[in-house]
Amino acid sequence: MERPTPALPKLNELPSRWARFCLGVERFASVDLKRDFTRAGCIVACSGGADSTALLFTAALLCRKNSGSLSAVHLNHGLRVEADADADFVRGLCEKWNVKLISESMDVSALARAKGCGLEEAGRAARYDLFARARERTGAAFVLVAHQLNDLAEDQLMRLTRGVGWPGLGGMNAVDDARHLLRPLLLTPRVEIEAFLNACGQSWRVDASNSEPNALRNRVRQGILPALRRENPGYLHAAERLWRQARLDEAHFEALLAPLAPHGEAAGFELPAGMLDGLDTALRSRLFKVALDKLGPGQARTDSLLLLDRLWRDRAFGRRVQFPGDKEAVIVKTGVRLRPIDRKKLSG
Repeated sequence: MERPTPALPKLNELPSRWARFCLGVERFASVDLKRDFTRAGCIVACSGGADSTALLFTAALLCRKNSGSLSAVHLNHGLRVEADADADFVRGLCEKWNVKLISESMDVSALARAKGCGLEEAGRAARYDLFARARERTGAAFVLVAHQLNDLAEDQLMRLTRGVGWPGLGGMNAVDDARHLLRPLLLTPRVEIEAFLNACGQSWRVDASNSEPNALRNRVRQGILPALRRENPGYLHAAERLWRQARLDEAHFEALLAPLAPHGEAAGFELPAGMLDGLDTALRSRLFKVALDKLGPGQARTDSLLLLDRLWRDRAFGRRVQFPGDKEAVIVKTGVRLRPIDRKKLSG
């Protein structure tokens, strides 16, 4: 049974443990991520679940302390009978805490049919489209999303399953500058988030679809991650260490590759032969990934990058390698061309 939403307290009115919890979120964002959302305009993506409710609560406390502006955004996907109640719950939070809410409804099932994709992909696209429009409307610097440490551990395992290489195996970034996203709770365990809400007398909504075994993430959440935590009770801390090491290595490779990375339009790039031949496989394959990432979403798998590198070394002119996100690389005499795949032209 949901409890009434309590009034928003002042930070110094919280028990000391939970005041430190909030200040820890602020410190992670401002010191580790160098993104102080508490003094800039920000939007919290709030579904009404425990994670996003805690993020909205924490952001409201911190933004009030530091005079930052705050809004919330909610998308009703129209997929569950509880969806309208979820929207009402978020609306109630925002009214109680004096947070401006941007809320929309969308038939995600119809969107998935129109796009020819799955419900999860269609819902994600709809959410991020709304986030972008809400940020533009409010002038906010960041959109805060509520991924936390359990989500990060699940993401690492799913990347391992898909064959993602290093440092991508470290999991999702806490900062996505291209989409102006920030994940301030990324290193906070789910159990700590729920304990925080319970201590503050704040309820949340439960999405029953998170227990359905048809999605890979749910199978990882219900089966694989609990099994690993039984083997190693400190597994979540190991996931955090892996994430931190990946970020260090990622920053190192980015610094090495920055002078070599292609610039220009998303219509495509050509990496010249002379530059490619001056690199070893480790740097060359990472340069391929940097260029592919500039063409849009879609995680390149390690085996595909290594195949591309082998084809280049063999001078297999005319050979193509396709990558997720409708991207391809073509071996030519002057280098490697990376470009989007025009599906309409192929089908026409």
